[in-house]
Order: sequence, then C-alpha cells, then structure tokens
Amino acid sequence: MKTGSGRRRFARAMFATASGLALAGTALAQDAEDSGATPEPEQRQETVTVYGTSNPIPVFDYPGQVSVITRDEIELRTPSSVSDLLRDVPGMEFSGGPRRTGEVPSLRGFTGQNVLILLDGARQSFTSAHDGRFFADPALLGTAEVVRGPASALYGSGAVGGVLALESADAEDLLEEGQSWGARVRAAYQSVNEETLTSLSAFTNTGKFDGLASIGLRQSGDIELGDGSSLPSDDEITTGLVKGRYALTDALSLEASWQRFGNSAFEPNNGQGTLGTGDSVLDRNVDKDITSDTYRIGAGFNPASKLLDSDLTVYQTTTEVEEFDATVPRTISREIETTGVSARNASRFDLGPVQTTFTIGGDWYRDEQTGFDSETGDGVRGGVPDAESEFMGLFAQIEAVAERPFGLPGQLILIPGVRYDEFSSDSETATGENEDSAVSPRFAASYGPVEWLRVFGSYSEGFRAPSVNELYLDGTHFEVPHPILFDPGAGSFVFVTNEFIPNADLKPEKTETVEVGAGLDFHDVVSSGDRVQAKVSYYESEVEDLINLSVDFSYSATCFAPPFFPCSAGTTSSANVSSAEIEGVEGELRYDSDRSFIRASYSSIEGADLSTGSDLGTLSPDRVSLDMGLKAHEWDAIFGVRLQHASDFTRYESDGAGGSTIAETRDSYAVADIYASWSPDGLPGIRFDAGIDNIFDERYERVFEGVYEPGRNYKIAASWQFGG
Repeated sequence: MKTGSGRRRFARAMFATASGLALAGTALAQDAEDSGATPEPEQRQETVTVYGTSNPIPVFDYPGQVSVITRDEIELRTPSSVSDLLRDVPGMEFSGGPRRTGEVPSLRGFTGQNVLILLDGARQSFTSAHDGRFFADPALLGTAEVVRGPASALYGSGAVGGVLALESADAEDLLEEGQSWGARVRAAYQSVNEETLTSLSAFTNTGKFDGLASIGLRQSGDIELGDGSSLPSDDEITTGLVKGRYALTDALSLEASWQRFGNSAFEPNNGQGTLGTGDSVLDRNVDKDITSDTYRIGAGFNPASKLLDSDLTVYQTTTEVEEFDATVPRTISREIETTGVSARNASRFDLGPVQTTFTIGGDWYRDEQTGFDSETGDGVRGGVPDAESEFMGLFAQIEAVAERPFGLPGQLILIPGVRYDEFSSDSETATGENEDSAVSPRFAASYGPVEWLRVFGSYSEGFRAPSVNELYLDGTHFEVPHPILFDPGAGSFVFVTNEFIPNADLKPEKTETVEVGAGLDFHDVVSSGDRVQAKVSYYESEVEDLINLSVDFSYSATCFAPPFFPCSAGTTSSANVSSAEIEGVEGELRYDSDRSFIRASYSSIEGADLSTGSDLGTLSPDRVSLDMGLKAHEWDAIFGVRLQHASDFTRYESDGAGGSTIAETRDSYAVADIYASWSPDGLPGIRFDAGIDNIFDERYERVFEGVYEPGRNYKIAASWQFGG
C-alpha cells in the first residue's frame, strides 16, 4: 500500500524539526558571538567520492548518487555492525534479520550478488543461502562509500544495484594534528545483546611510512527484540588489521594489508532463522565458526608526468563458515576463496579548453567454492557444489570538464565509459562450462549553469553473471515433518525433503538504467560559513533475464495416500525472469555549520516482474531518515537525534489467472535514537560516546524475515588516545 498523508505529515514534521535545529544552532552561535567566543567562520569541507569514477570527484559534481560516511561519522554512531552504520543510506536496506551473521545488503531493489562489495578494493564474493554476504567490523573502517546504480562499466559483474566500498582505517584517520605516532585503547557496551567491545590500536606516519595495527574483541549474547522476545545469538568476535604503506621514491609507493574477522557463534545454522517452530530438530543451535581473511598488496606509481598515475593491486579473500551440530554429531562447511588482480592508469591532459582524465584498466579474478559434510561418504555437502568462476575485464573511461561549454555559462562534466568482460563457470557436478561475455557502456553528464545548481543524467548498462550456486545447486535444501507419518520410536514426525534442482543454462542478468536528477549547493544560508547540499534523482531500470531463486514448497499428492511414500516437500531452483522493471526516487540533504549539522534522506522503490505482474521480492517501503545534531563547543560535546520513518508495505504476487494475491504486509514504523559525544578539553585524548537506539522500544520489521528488529538499546563507549 502506498504512503499517504500520514507519511507526508511525518516528513514535514521532520524537516521542520531540522530547520528549527539549524536556527537553534544559529542562536547558540549568536550567544557565543556576544560573549566574544565565536570561532572564525570556516569553509565547509568538500565530500569526495573515489569509487564513483575511480578518480576523486566531489560528490555534488558526480552525475549520480553516492553516499560517503567518514571516519568522524563512524565514531559518532558507535555501530556494532556495518548495517548500523548504513541504516540511513537512501535506497539501501539489509535483509536477513538482526543477526550480523545473516545480514545481506540490497541497493535500489537489487540484492545478493547484484551488489558489489569491496573491502580495500578486494572483492567479497561469499554467498550463502542463509548467511551474510560479508563479514567486517565497523570499528576498523576509515570510510564507507555507497555508489547507487549500475557500475558495471567500471567494475564488471555484480555492480547492477551499485557498489558498497569499505576502506579500512589508516594512521592518518587516527593521528592528531602534529603527531607522528599514537596508540588508542577503546571499550564499549550495548545493552540489547549485552555486547562488550575492547580494542587496541597503534599507528604511525613518518612521512615515508604510514602504518597501523589493531586488534579487537566483541562478545555478545541473545538479542532482545522490540516485541519483548529474544533471538538466540551468542557471538565471540575477534578482529585484526595490519597495514602499511612505504614511499620508495617520490613517485613509487608500496603497500600491504591483512584484515581478519573471526566469529565463534552459537545460533541456528540458518543465520536468518528465528526458531520457535516447536520441533526439537529444527529448534536447535549449532556451533558456528566464521573466519574471513583479506590479504592485499599494492603499488602506486605517480611521477611528475600527468600521463601516469597508476595503481596495481593483488588480493585474496578467503571466507569459511563451519558448523558443528553436537546432537548428530555432524560438521558442515562452506569456503569461498577469491583471488584477483586489478590495474588502472589515469592520464590527465587538456584538449583545448577541456580538462580531460583518461582512465584505462583491467582486472582478473577467480572465485572458488568448496563444501564439506562429515555425514557423507565422500565429504560432499549437498547444496554447496564444488565449483569455480573466472572473470576477466578491460575498461576505458573519459572524464571531461569544460568551463563555459559552447559559450554557455557554468561548467559541464561528461563521463563516457565502456567495459568488456568474459566469464566462465564450471563444477565437478556438471559437464561443460557456463560461459559468456558482456559489454557494459555508460554515459553520464553533469551541468552546473551557476555555482549553486547542478543537473545531471546518465544511461548505463550492467550485468551480473550467474553464480555457481545458482547454476549447480543440487541435493537437499531443507527438511520438514511429513504431513501424516509419525515415528513413535524416535518420538517425532518422519522428515521429508525439499530438493535443489540445478540449472546450468542460466543466462547473465542484464539491465539498462536511465537516471536524471538535480542538486543544490548553498553557502552562508543560516549562519556565516555554513553549507547545505541536496540532490534528488529519479531512476528506471529495465531488467532482462533477472535470476530469481524460487522455493516451491508443497507436499506431493503421494504424501496423503497409503503408503504415504514417496513423499516430496517440493523443489528449489533458479530461473531467468524474462523481463522486470524497477524504478524509484532518491533524495539526500546535508547541512553543516559551526554549530549544527543535518543529514536527511528519502527513498521510494517500486518494481514488478513484467511477465507475471508480481512485485519483486527485494523491495522496501518508502522511507524518510533524519540525523541532526548540535555542536556544543563550550562543553566539548556533540548532541544528536536520529529519526527514521517507513510507510506501510504490501507485496503482491500473481495468482496465475490474471489477478494478484497479497504475499506479505508490514506495518509502518517510526524509530528514534539519541546520542552524544564528549571529548573534554581538560583530559586530552579522552573521549566518551553514549546513546539510546529505538528509545520508544518500537516493534517493527525492516524487511520480511518473520522476526522483529532489536528493541531499546543503551550504548556507551570510552577511548583513550595518546601519542607524539
């Protein structure tokens, strides 16, 4: 059901509150001015995206939508998981329930492998039916970028919905001004799952060498949900980061890093499961060990010549989820290893009055999956085929900046680009290869006739190759009780299975996306030195051969007549949906001044399978978010509040007879958080952060998972940093 006047009233109230906050900040500034304590007005810093074009460009000038979360914002939010950090990004949602081991991001209605995830430039290719897409600790991050919309022209397969790029922190993010070395101890606690965090970091920057080492430990228990129930989730997470960069010469630098995420958990083998079925077999936990290691080495070459600005990166990411069920006993595991090489060079020159950056590059990577099951004679795990995929791509892109184009006022930015990819997949369980190629063009333009206005538009094509799981899945998906037969000896129902059906003939998904939008950028709006930026856009994506996993859960007729066997609980398989369409509207606003800040966003997504009329299953309700705060310099503190409102949501499915039925409904919700940060001037290096998430203990669901989100959550963190 679409949003109505209630949502509009809520949105107006939120923005009215934001305006009031800005005026309050101005009043505080005026009071400080009267007392002679007003700081000098400062120019608000320009937010820059790197992953939008692979070269730094201001977010406001970029002809598309990018959200950048800085290290300061990460610190202020004290997130427990990456989803905490990215909750308010328009068009982004996390499904899989509130367990960090089950969270899967979606962008603009695309989920799974349609969202490319990068950690320090290394692809995170782990996929599982009921576990998360990636495993990272937000405490180790320096920045997070979300590029929304197809980016296959730069990144190839998997960037149909966009790119989630995480960059680990380095010494520059942590060192105080004038310091060349430092160390930091941090402790944190949150009540909703009794989570504690302790971490220790050391870092240095001597000019030629920049290095950081960090270790951390998180321990948490069951999650208290908004409806008063508890979600079993017992975690012990160890994290580590070691990275360094050394300048051999003024032109040549080398760097290397290793990042580890290890989680020993006691929870359902389905990280997105809720338990509570009443069955002793289904309602039991397993010991789950998750390890994810990302190794990366790189080189940068940037001599005095403007024609050479080169980067080379070699990486390997290995992620394994191992589960032990003591009641059987049984051990199963899934491991995905990604090895890759990427290279690029940017040449900068002038073509007459046009400032031009010409970027060429390419990459190669291989994903290899292996499974294990201690209960099978050959160790093969059903539903986890031993298989591998290999990709190779080349791309070229031009960024042209023209002042007063064709005699018109202002600035014009043109960004054409194209990429060619080849890919193939094979498995020990199937004969022959699934192979194909793709060409992904993109053309984007941004025009600013005056300094405060930008209009932009783009056309882009994207693709996503089918994964080895979609191609080669076989074996048992899940077991359920027989509808009739009961085993008195075992004291339980006889179990029957839902089986995977492989489809080695899947075709890659292909999309065509058009996006248009505009942005405003004003200085000195409410107070001297402040800045407000806003961008809004409309996009429409036409999708061909969308890969859809369908679970046909139905008992066969033989289950209900003697001898009640053979009995099947249906099948699960992947297939190409012939045609689909997704469209939406996104808006984002940022205001910053010496006394206050405001971050606001809005997103609306609609989509349908055009062959059946069914809504696509990855959609989310219309959503408005507002984050606003006051900078109390007199108290060395920041105070803030976050609000998020989502509309009612109804998803329809075709009934096969020209009509539709309701597949799921979710109520609207409004969630409020408060937070504060204090860095007392009299105690150098000491910082305290505190907050309350979901202060009204709202009972709500972000997406349909059959489980509510966490309830009221009290958070506190303290850190001590020193150096010289």
